[in-house]
Amino acid sequence: MADITIYTRDFCGYCVRAKRLLDTKGASYQEINIDLDPAKAAEMIERSQGGRTVPQIFIDGVHVGGSDDLVDLDRAGKLDEMLQREARRPEPVETHDVVIIGSGPAGLTSALYTARANLKPVVVEGLNAGGQLMNTTEVENYPGFPEGITGPELMEQFKKQAERFGTVFVPGDAIKVDFSARPFGIWTDEKELRANAVIVASGASPLTLGITGEEEYAGRGVSYCATCDGFFFRDQEIVVVGGGDTAMEEALFLARYGKRVTVIHRRDELRASKIMADRALEHEKIEFLWNSVVEEVVGDGTKVQSLKVKNVQTGEVIDRECGGFFVAIGHTPNTEIFKSVLPMEETGYLKLEQGSKSNIEGVFIAGDVHDHTYRQAVTAAGYGCRAAIDCERWLESQGR
Repeated sequence: MADITIYTRDFCGYCVRAKRLLDTKGASYQEINIDLDPAKAAEMIERSQGGRTVPQIFIDGVHVGGSDDLVDLDRAGKLDEMLQREARRPEPVETHDVVIIGSGPAGLTSALYTARANLKPVVVEGLNAGGQLMNTTEVENYPGFPEGITGPELMEQFKKQAERFGTVFVPGDAIKVDFSARPFGIWTDEKELRANAVIVASGASPLTLGITGEEEYAGRGVSYCATCDGFFFRDQEIVVVGGGDTAMEEALFLARYGKRVTVIHRRDELRASKIMADRALEHEKIEFLWNSVVEEVVGDGTKVQSLKVKNVQTGEVIDRECGGFFVAIGHTPNTEIFKSVLPMEETGYLKLEQGSKSNIEGVFIAGDVHDHTYRQAVTAAGYGCRAAIDCERWLESQGR
């Protein structure tokens, strides 16, 4: 097998994603946690020629990049060759009562309820196992945690509870489904599953701006996770773009590290909740650029140096000094594999027929994959409960 080194940090969902993918390949690796050894941060930046996000991954001394780069290599069919990995023999295909696609609050709540109903659910975790909460520092509004809890800790509790009642977890992303006949088919890179019923809880992923320089400097000053990468921008000018709760949470977290945090928002008022907005507005290290959008990320070839920011009312464009640029503009549903399979809105969110039911009997939907209104952990869990109960009753009606 190949010699693999991965630099990580605590509470980094992208690090978890990369390690899970390597685990599914049976690959062993040296993990260097820079929270435990901060001196290794400089080593990581030097080895990766300026990489300031985690994870940074090296295979046989070659810099691969971050978790998205690792996933891209796998989907292109190149990762197995780099890992010097022999192809696995196909496993026998089994039919399960319920397969759940996704392991965020909706998926794991569905698993808990269907497991307690003795349906022996199988959860296709996805490489983003745990969902968006894996990149959340403090969860203060989930009932039962008066002192708050970190997102990764909360999702670990969800998973342990589902496992306690017999839920089985399959690593990796679902890459294809066939809902044309029962038992339904679900495929990952490694496995084929069959199911009498399916709960789709594949969640959502962060949106990108799609501007010049964003992709070029991703990992070199452009980030989508303050928890993962704020550490690298101590005493620097940091910019956050967005106006919702996620953007305010990112800004407040980054204020611990940065010399100054500037929030850029395209409107003249925030859409964040009042408590989050007030915290950011009152913070002495956070300032706001209203009615503005970022048009370009500018760097020196190795790292971000500034942003071109346009005032949408006056048309004026200014250069804003920036060492770290964090994008927090919302999310897009993870529904790519359901195109032409399940009906969806123009924005990609799945449509519901009745309750949690889709237009296909035996296929149920839960969480942020359809909810573009509330998008909270607690509502996702509620939707997961609803889907599980609907699924259980439907299977019973089918004599199972």
